[in-house]
Amino acid sequence: MQCNWRQNWMLWLTALLLLLLLQLDESVAAAKSQKRRRHKAHHVKLERHDHEHHEKSLSNLQFEMLALRTKLKLKSNETVSQSQSTTSVNGVSTPRVPLGNAYNTEYFGTIQIGSQQTFKVLFDTASSNLWVPSVKCPTNNCTNMERYNSSLSSSYQANGTAFEIQYASHNNQPTILEGFLSTDTVTIAGLAIKGQTFAEITSLPSGVFSRANFDGIFGLGFQEISIDDVTPPMYKLVEQDLITQPTFSIYLNRNNTGTIDPSGGKLLLGPSDPTLYSGCLTYVPLSVVGYWQFTTGSIQLGESSNNKLCSNCETILDVGTSLIVAPLPALKRINALLGITEADKRDGVYTIDCTRIPSLPSLTLNIGRHDFTLKASDYVVQYKSTCVSGFTSLDDGSTELSDDRGTDYSTLWVLGDVFMGPFYLEFDLGYKRIGIAPKI
Repeated sequence: MQCNWRQNWMLWLTALLLLLLLQLDESVAAAKSQKRRRHKAHHVKLERHDHEHHEKSLSNLQFEMLALRTKLKLKSNETVSQSQSTTSVNGVSTPRVPLGNAYNTEYFGTIQIGSQQTFKVLFDTASSNLWVPSVKCPTNNCTNMERYNSSLSSSYQANGTAFEIQYASHNNQPTILEGFLSTDTVTIAGLAIKGQTFAEITSLPSGVFSRANFDGIFGLGFQEISIDDVTPPMYKLVEQDLITQPTFSIYLNRNNTGTIDPSGGKLLLGPSDPTLYSGCLTYVPLSVVGYWQFTTGSIQLGESSNNKLCSNCETILDVGTSLIVAPLPALKRINALLGITEADKRDGVYTIDCTRIPSLPSLTLNIGRHDFTLKASDYVVQYKSTCVSGFTSLDDGSTELSDDRGTDYSTLWVLGDVFMGPFYLEFDLGYKRIGIAPKI
């Protein structure tokens, strides 16, 4: 009897162990499945578009500096009024939207608002608002631009708050965009953001956007710099659990092929894709939250330490800016080292002989105690037979390099697409940091 009791007890214990193992196996499988979902990244593909007329592109670069001054809320020295106001990766389905690259200086992609109304938007990490032209914008102002029509959308919600943004001044005239706020469903990379507030632009400055390759701007900055305190789209993606990690990454291709090209790069929403970069990401914390601003240990042009341009330099990453914007004293040193004179200045940027590119020095930035190097072919932008230096400055005498709070931007560096091209960049809203690695 005692033997039978022991035998029954052993059978019961064995059955219990088998049951626990089965439950454990199911838990592990569920965890692996959840982990796979957690690490799924949503991709927005970047297309590329090449202008037939590079004169237009040079003028666009000049206008970018005006726009950057406004994004930083710099005070003007002029007497104009100021206003603020799916494809598959590694077998995992990841929605992608084509983005365009205009002469390696503008990266834009497609979103939908409401009932299948499609817009090309310029992605901008130095602003936080989304705006597109309104159907109420006259066609002579919004030439060749898609316009949002709320009457065609069943998910539209009226807001009506006046919206205004001034992109500095051009030819002594204020460049002002005016409109009003609306709310609707915004879809990017197949992810539907419900209740996203954006600006419908009803008035655009004539001529400024008439030849643009995009309809509006999609801000990727922090809430702190959002006009009218509108919640940025990235925040909504996180709040609505549309992405599982509060990060996005940018991967830009710089070898423009001269046509609209779906391989112009990627905007990844959610976790990073380690197949797109080599080694590990180097992380650096933000020094100021609002813009993607951090401290760079040093910036040096060439191998000699005598050519160090700055130490502990405040820098902003801005995919909405094409060039590297340097403080004026640093720009003068750069131009001297590159053999550039004021006679080479054209449309606000500096041209350089294309045949000199192989002999020009490299630029090294020490970020997070790691060196990241740009070759001359990385920082010189080529428009067919015209080559443009990838360096410019905010300081042209028309703008005070401070904002209304007294923040001094005279020593600020802005790292635009010229810098970002060779690298994979991760932007972390949660930990308020930037990750960088050489791209593959």
